[in-house]
Amino acid sequence: MFEALRRSTKWIVLIVVITFVGTLVYVGGVNLWGGGSAGATAVVAEVNGEPLQAAQLNSQLAYRIDLLQAQGARVGGLTREAVRYDALQDLVLYQLQQQAAKAMKVAVDPAEVDQQVDAIRAQFPDRETYRSTLRQMGLNETHVRRQVEESLRLRNLREQVTAQVEVSDEEVARAYEAVHLRQLFIEADPDDAEGWREARATAEALRERLAAGATFAEVAADGEAVESDLGWVTRASTLPAALVEAGFRLAEGEISPPVETANGFRILQAVAWRRAEGEAFEAEREQLEAQLLAQKRQEAYQAWLRERQEEAQLVIHDPTLRALHHLAEGELEAAEEAFRQAIASDPQNPYLHGLLAQVLNRQGDQEGAIVAAQQAVATFDRDPDLYLLLGNLLREADRDDEAVAAYQKASELSPYDLTLHLNLYGTYLQMGREEEAAQVRARLQEIQELLQRRQALQEELEAEASEEQAGAEASSQAGEAPEAEPEAEAAQP
Repeated sequence: MFEALRRSTKWIVLIVVITFVGTLVYVGGVNLWGGGSAGATAVVAEVNGEPLQAAQLNSQLAYRIDLLQAQGARVGGLTREAVRYDALQDLVLYQLQQQAAKAMKVAVDPAEVDQQVDAIRAQFPDRETYRSTLRQMGLNETHVRRQVEESLRLRNLREQVTAQVEVSDEEVARAYEAVHLRQLFIEADPDDAEGWREARATAEALRERLAAGATFAEVAADGEAVESDLGWVTRASTLPAALVEAGFRLAEGEISPPVETANGFRILQAVAWRRAEGEAFEAEREQLEAQLLAQKRQEAYQAWLRERQEEAQLVIHDPTLRALHHLAEGELEAAEEAFRQAIASDPQNPYLHGLLAQVLNRQGDQEGAIVAAQQAVATFDRDPDLYLLLGNLLREADRDDEAVAAYQKASELSPYDLTLHLNLYGTYLQMGREEEAAQVRARLQEIQELLQRRQALQEELEAEASEEQAGAEASSQAGEAPEAEPEAEAAQP
């Protein structure tokens, strides 16, 4: 049973990966081509005059939530609204690409569609398993074929848009070059003006000692700086830009002047250089060029997409999505007005009140935010996230006892939520509420023990499933004939 479940899950994932690769959205099931209730056909937005239906949005929302939950995230009501807006953005981008592909007359080779569909089908042991897995996903073979075709169309669009992108020999050489750096670090607090000046003076004095012949090890031994090896640094390094720039200005063996960074001063030495020359460079050149080309094409395509977004005429009919759009654009007054309009049409939606609370808080209306959050929990008193929001707002207003009461209610509603209790533990420590922190620490221990028991049970079940599978394979090897496929099924393509 467990082995069959794992196989089914594997095949579902396989379909998603192969079928929807190259797209920004999951638009499986009947929702892409219509059908469903009248509510599902309601238009939530328009992109350059073309409608986006509620059914499409709901399908993409479900897909995004599934992905988040598969990663271990808990999607509460407030989070769901934010995810719903993200789903709308997915659909807008998808629609813009479809419109561009149509305008640019991007074609798809039917033979390649056949090849992709055949590749998907070939991953399954038989056609019935393939069809039943599709049914689990709300799909059929026609849907798969259409989605494969759309995936290939968007891939071809990307290739057409980025066809002129090239990588020069100079870019390849610059990407390959690296300098091996070591440093002396003089730590300082940027908020301490006097300490910062002293650290600068120390760094300059140490640089003079090095120039006079002292080694990094000798200077570090005095305790005024910390020596460390930064290894090979390329221009794409995640080190602070000031360090990378200073390092690439050094000749081999040369020592830099003090380099100012966010938390102090650094003195660098170039230990060695890796130049774009010789057999080692030639051996990596082709692969590096391919990586750079893929990166530049991705960047070019994203820039092209941003231009399409900026030029697009987007009309959002759904009031909540319109409010979230204003919020995403930093238009707080417009977001507040849109949320109030949404609440007027749906006053019993607690999450609209919660979102309004967040907008009011960002506008500096602390009391209004608290009132809105209180309205949210009054409308629905079973969501821990709403109580957590209320607690945070009360804490910001220095109403600590009320904040603790809200936090405790959140804990009661979700007693085994590890992330929630970790947050509460840190919050209580910051508030100096040692007694409440101790209670949450005990709860965290209970949750940890529960998770360990659950893990042990899962491992036990998996071991049993493996034993069953091993037994079945042993029986098969002993000469038991496997169940034959029906001739009619085997004859199908």
